[in-house]
Amino acid sequence: MTDSSMTGNNMTKPDQNGQDLTNQDLIDQVLTEQDGRPSRREALQVFAAAGGGLMIGYALPGTAAARILSPFDKTASDTARLHAYIRISPDNKVEIVCGKSEMGQGALTGYAQVVGDELDCAWDDITVVPSPVHPVYGIPPYGFMITGGSTTIRAHWMQLRKAGAAARHILRQAAAKKWKVPLAQVRTEAGRLTGPGGRKATYGDFADAAAKLTTPKNTPLKPKSQRTMIGKPLKRVDTAEKVNGTAKYGMDVRLPGMLTAVIAFPPDIGGKMGKIDDSAALKVPGVRQVVKIRAGVAIVADHYWAAVKGREALKVDWQPGPFAKLDSDGVRRSYTKALEKKGRLAETRGDTAKAPAAKTLNMDFEQPFLAQACMEPMNCTVQITPQGAEIWAPIQSQTIAQQTVAAVTGLPPKKVKINTMLLGGGFGRRSAPDFVVNATEIAKAVSGPVRLVYSREDDMRGAFYRPFSMTRVKAKIGDDKKLSALEIRVAVASVAKWTRFKPLLRPDGIDSQTVEGFHDLPYAIPNLKVEWVEHDLGIPIWFWRSVGASHNPFVLESAIDEVAHASGQDPYQFRRAMLTAKPRHRAVLDRAAKEAGWTRAPAKGVARGIALVESFGSICAQVAEVRMDAGDLKVERITCVIDCGVAVNPQQIVAQMEGNIAYGLSALLDGKITLKNGRPEQDNFDSYLPLRMNEMPQVDVHIIEGAAVPGGVGEPGLPPLLPAVANAVFALTGKRHRQLPLRNSG
Repeated sequence: MTDSSMTGNNMTKPDQNGQDLTNQDLIDQVLTEQDGRPSRREALQVFAAAGGGLMIGYALPGTAAARILSPFDKTASDTARLHAYIRISPDNKVEIVCGKSEMGQGALTGYAQVVGDELDCAWDDITVVPSPVHPVYGIPPYGFMITGGSTTIRAHWMQLRKAGAAARHILRQAAAKKWKVPLAQVRTEAGRLTGPGGRKATYGDFADAAAKLTTPKNTPLKPKSQRTMIGKPLKRVDTAEKVNGTAKYGMDVRLPGMLTAVIAFPPDIGGKMGKIDDSAALKVPGVRQVVKIRAGVAIVADHYWAAVKGREALKVDWQPGPFAKLDSDGVRRSYTKALEKKGRLAETRGDTAKAPAAKTLNMDFEQPFLAQACMEPMNCTVQITPQGAEIWAPIQSQTIAQQTVAAVTGLPPKKVKINTMLLGGGFGRRSAPDFVVNATEIAKAVSGPVRLVYSREDDMRGAFYRPFSMTRVKAKIGDDKKLSALEIRVAVASVAKWTRFKPLLRPDGIDSQTVEGFHDLPYAIPNLKVEWVEHDLGIPIWFWRSVGASHNPFVLESAIDEVAHASGQDPYQFRRAMLTAKPRHRAVLDRAAKEAGWTRAPAKGVARGIALVESFGSICAQVAEVRMDAGDLKVERITCVIDCGVAVNPQQIVAQMEGNIAYGLSALLDGKITLKNGRPEQDNFDSYLPLRMNEMPQVDVHIIEGAAVPGGVGEPGLPPLLPAVANAVFALTGKRHRQLPLRNSG
């Protein structure tokens, strides 16, 4: 057996006291360093090192990359680097560089539409490629590269538009200079330049000349009336490759001499390794090495099946972890007790204690741990050479991946090259650094490239879960049948602390995700009190699609619905009456009710429920129609209305809403991770049940443009789905379900 901490080609990463770091220590260290903002000195070094090309001030004011040179090495002399986002070749092909990971949400297509529209190029001339790791591609103002929080377009909207507009402007300048005509007489259309006297040229003809010009600070952007790509249902730029099989996911990486590894992980969460006997494993044909790493024991082989058979033959004396006596009933008891504590005040309005109360409702909600359950298992290919390290992986954060490899190898980050592959689903899971840490540690112990592959069971038992939560709601209804007060106390662990993602922490230290949807609810409730009880049993948690908005709106919109029924009012009209100061929200709610035919009686045996949620800069309302089918719940139809501001690609928005609804229904109906003796009981799709095709309802999506800037679409379709269906179940059966999943609560 080889212990990677003892191999000669690299050293284990020590902490400041010279002690070896555990796997979790290393992850903690990497995540703690993720502020992402370069120092002034680092920024100046970037500018000086970039060399050549054109400097364009297209980043938002105050960002680390407010003025930056292209970080690309010019690999071909016939390709002009206009700046970090755009390269144009002599044959007029436009290469747009995307700093976001493509995991089905349409990042590549969205970038192409926004940049291409302002650049005024032809759609068929555009290709989109992944960016290197660099602050210019990070989320403003942090310079931190991550794909999450539905930020693909909304966080980079102005950057992308200014990049396209700036490139178009300098191309016009170059043509005007060559043709000796006023700039105003040079026009652009579909990647062509035209001037007086019948002059014509392509962008490619003037790309090199344009790259030598200086761009004005404030290039005018196109008015909405002149947009040719933004707002159009254009075909996705990655569809052809995915259909013909040439698209490359992490699992598709093949390198000369590449080995494949799997890991024997402790069966208990937090379990430890005891004595290891690898003699039988090493006798399995194809097995090359057995490597002890911080997370477990890796089996390295010629191919995946040999590695799996080697793992089966491996003998490890696993020691129980700190949760060996913990089961789901214990988790539930612990959170129930936590709800009795006074929490930290996250929001207050009026005086809930003095609010009039003709009727009072007390409601407790419970929601389980959830796995992200990506279809493509976690994987990462690493190669370490004397020149540096290189990885190929489906990741959601290039910054974390680069700094992870640097931390494990001791290399400076600039010596670590990241190749971002297509992702077979992300949902937050692929921003965690564990599979990159583990793959890099294995690569230190082998010669040549090695690919680490998690099995489905490895991933689901890996404890990067959406947190368990319990919420207590007290609602007061006045004599006027209006909601006079709402008290909310949520007991949940902090995702911000586990992920070390500082922007999630409010100035008062409260994790914004723990109270998302509560502290900023849209309804005009005169008296409001929101408390957070930070309760953490130590079970690792991570981001999960829509994070806090995945569980809090279920509570709020279920409670609002319950109050409406208790006061004898229509749930739609009850909500509407509290939205007088929120015209965008009211418009979305009205449209959902209209499109669903809310005022018409549903078919016999069918009931409707409604919910409204704002999240990630978008407002979404849904109406669910359900019935009972042979004793089981059947969700027949979802009417979804979203106001996401500028609708960059309506076709993709519809697809994202459909995907949100399918993913949300999986969680709502069956999704749960339960524990027994410190071990997760669900480990594959036979026990952690995704939605089946025959369970998918009809989905009708309607888009409203209510703002001049884009909101998110990758996540906002999920939060209202859960309460809308639960409210429809109540309307159908008269029974409230406050514990998820629904099938778990009868």
